[in-house]
Amino acid sequence: MLKVLSFAGIALLILLRMARTGFGARLLGVPLRVLDITLLVVLVVAGTLAVLVEQWFLLGVVIILLALSIIEELRRPGKRNGRGGGGRSARAQRGG
Repeated sequence: MLKVLSFAGIALLILLRMARTGFGARLLGVPLRVLDITLLVVLVVAGTLAVLVEQWFLLGVVIILLALSIIEELRRPGKRNGRGGGGRSARAQRGG
């Protein structure tokens, strides 16, 4: 029974990961940022539950998906600090 729940959890995590696109956000009617936060919360909860019930395969999948999410967030241009300028200051953009 626990093995079936583990595989269902993995399928849910992968579906959430695939829904975290612009198309998925429009289809579900929620902002992309909400999907990002939801995925991270679900990954943390799933990782905690995987450790508690000793489902190491599920924990491995959670770690891989969490690492991919972090890498995507770091590589995404212009989304840091709430500014769309790609991290450049106003002075640098004016040339001063």
